[in-house]
Amino acid sequence: MHEARSQRLLGIAGLVFVALFIAASSVAGTTPDVHASAAKIIAFYHQHKTAVEIQAWIIELAILEGVFFFWFLRDRVCVVAANRPFANVGFAGAVLFAASGGIAAGLYFCLGEAVNHVSPAVMQTLNVLQNDLNIALSGAGAAVFLVGTGIALIRSATLPRWLGWVGVVLAAIAIAISPLGGAAAGLWVLIASVTLLVLAGKTTPAPVDTAAT
Repeated sequence: MHEARSQRLLGIAGLVFVALFIAASSVAGTTPDVHASAAKIIAFYHQHKTAVEIQAWIIELAILEGVFFFWFLRDRVCVVAANRPFANVGFAGAVLFAASGGIAAGLYFCLGEAVNHVSPAVMQTLNVLQNDLNIALSGAGAAVFLVGTGIALIRSATLPRWLGWVGVVLAAIAIAISPLGGAAAGLWVLIASVTLLVLAGKTTPAPVDTAAT
């Protein structure tokens, strides 16, 4: 009963993270790209100043809730002792992903605050950083999380092995197309959360350590 309740809460926490992730990605709309003129950038952030600042706050909430989710997911994945190194690597990737979110939130705060106080050239610079600075960190963090967690799941039955293979495939996408890293991690968390909720309370076989066989 306690195990089923914990699994259910973990699944709900994952869905909350995905909801915050989607909200953070959409509340302010599409920001100007790196080739936008200074006039277009300034006009956008004047018009969306409040939305951009709300977006930054939502990202912070996603980081707060997400770190707890990923830590307890790590505990769920590494029930088998031999999986602990891979689960730890996965959590390290989640921390890198959270750090990229922190950078994004900081840049949104800067853009929202700076629009009335700095030169157009500074706004262009901040906009370039907002678009490109954390892409590599986000993609790498998502890929490390997906690979580490995926391998841990493939090696044992703590959760369905197919979920591990999905993670490995999405990790390849995150590495090949870094801007999609966040979306790949979010999609996996959504699938994993629904799986956790569906399996909660059901009788499952004991985890198997395939490394020992």
